[in-house]
Amino acid sequence: MGDRAYVRITCRREDAEHFQQLGFIEDDSESDIAVSMVDDEANYAHYSALTALAKAGMVFFGWHDAGGEYDGSMFASDGTGEYHEVLSTPNEPLVLARVKPDGSTAEGDLDRARRYYAALTVARATLGIVEAEPG
Repeated sequence: MGDRAYVRITCRREDAEHFQQLGFIEDDSESDIAVSMVDDEANYAHYSALTALAKAGMVFFGWHDAGGEYDGSMFASDGTGEYHEVLSTPNEPLVLARVKPDGSTAEGDLDRARRYYAALTVARATLGIVEAEPG
């Protein structure tokens, strides 16, 4: 059966069929060209399939809950063939950086966060999703 987790993604409406084949179902319309989809029993958070879709150049972003063998994460693909994934907080869309006992961050965590946010910005723009201004 594997390790199941809840996963939410936002992708191009025209690409939704690829995600439906994995078990995602449409949840909401995000823009004229984007749709939000969920799979509440994604085997290993569909990691292998999502990385393959990113390598194929599909644009999407989302998050998944923790499973038995991995932590919750946020991920983004900006169409360049790269899959960017970062650890995240369970209740807010914030990236987590691991901090060592000496106060330094785990190697690569901040760079991964920067690359993720850059990919997320491109993905959101490509999908026609405007982030609300804080305030």
